[in-house]
Amino acid sequence: MSGVELAKEQLSAVTSHVHHFINTHQVISAGPFLYTYLQEGTADCRYFSKPVCLKMMAKFLLTAYVATSRNKKTSSLPLVLAAPCDMEQGTSLVIGIPPISEDSPKNFFGRAFQLAASKTQSRSLTDLFEPSVIEIRVEDRSKFFDALIALLS
Repeated sequence: MSGVELAKEQLSAVTSHVHHFINTHQVISAGPFLYTYLQEGTADCRYFSKPVCLKMMAKFLLTAYVATSRNKKTSSLPLVLAAPCDMEQGTSLVIGIPPISEDSPKNFFGRAFQLAASKTQSRSLTDLFEPSVIEIRVEDRSKFFDALIALLS
């Protein structure tokens, strides 16, 4: 399969997942941020085990959610998105993106992720190129999100 065909499949997977998140109301407001996650075993989840594609989907999802939401506060909320990374090791990739209303390229999630992981003693990997991306164990995901909510509130 050529690179162009793979790119088409990847974009198709992004749009179908964003459509699914919006239609099934899976984007949840956690107070200081919005969050959602891809279920393990979801079709085409292999594309989202890479930070670049996950970031692309997160930006598109946040834009679509703000455009379709009746709540005007959503444009000032950042988004945290988690997706399965390595099914054999049981890890998830988590990315945080700033709100749409913010023009600054600064992203505070890198430091917030590190603090939440250390506070909960979650097994995590932060040596990725993108500082606002962290890899955590699936079983640590709920306590990681709880700590992140408490930290950012």
